[in-house]
Amino acid sequence: MGTCRMGADPSSSVVDPHLRLHGHGNAFVLGSSTFPTVGTANPTLTIAALSLRAVEPIKASLRGA
Repeated sequence: MGTCRMGADPSSSVVDPHLRLHGHGNAFVLGSSTFPTVGTANPTLTIAALSLRAVEPIKASLRGA
């Protein structure tokens, strides 16, 4: 967890808020590595929610948008 931080600034994060790698239009990272910190609870539901959030940007990148 925390090895591919999510954020808006490429100098301090690896993926944007849509889980797309900074500088790569159609490469996405889904999973707990995008968490900025580790919590105490099981992260499964958060991982699922973030993955669902990435569906539309992934579909758009596949369409070439």
